[in-house]
Amino acid sequence: MSGKTSLLSGSLAVAIFAIAAGLLLTASAARAAAIDCATAKTQADLATCRTANAASADAGLNAVYKALAARLAPADLKRLRDAQRAWIPFRDKECAFRTQPYADGSVYSTLVETCKAELTKARLAQLQHQLQCPEGDLSCVPQSGGNAAPATAGAAPSAAKAPPAKPAAAQASQNDTRPCAQSAGKAKSDQYVSQCVQVSPATNPPCNGQNACSMMIDEIKRGCAMIGKDNPPTFCSAYKG
Repeated sequence: MSGKTSLLSGSLAVAIFAIAAGLLLTASAARAAAIDCATAKTQADLATCRTANAASADAGLNAVYKALAARLAPADLKRLRDAQRAWIPFRDKECAFRTQPYADGSVYSTLVETCKAELTKARLAQLQHQLQCPEGDLSCVPQSGGNAAPATAGAAPSAAKAPPAKPAAAQASQNDTRPCAQSAGKAKSDQYVSQCVQVSPATNPPCNGQNACSMMIDEIKRGCAMIGKDNPPTFCSAYKG
């Protein structure tokens, strides 16, 4: 009985932690949205912007990873997954190497967070290149058009096969300020995030499922409009008008 009680308590603790983490991320995103991070000066504002920037980079990387995974043949998907699993400890060890000399200082945690965000953005750019590669570019892995199921970083492969993702409907209530992952569901939110990071020209884009869907849609429209007719992603056609 005590074993079952402990297991239940552990599960409850995990659930509470997950909820608390989600609320914290939502609050951080909301605070960052109210701050001009380009001109932030106070330590509190800078910390908020760093946290939001790191969350945006992580969300963007996960979304682009899943979008790319959905287009790869099974053998290529396995190699992508292996590469991503190897990249995560590389990122952490690289940041430990860069920041360890300052481990005793008050700035240490900031340096680690900044380093991880920087390397995450670099990895995001690498995967975006693969996702948007023109035909005939030998630096890219051929895409099969959706023969593999979407997968998150480090996740086990799924036995089911998924069709190519269709453009998300470019509609969302401007009055709905709930996190997109909550108001539209995780699948639709991830699709908005993926599209947002592909076209956003911002240095700190609002491409995060903890932001409102309407905020991401506005950014997608802005990015697609700036690209214009210069080889825009196919999903941009859903955001005209």
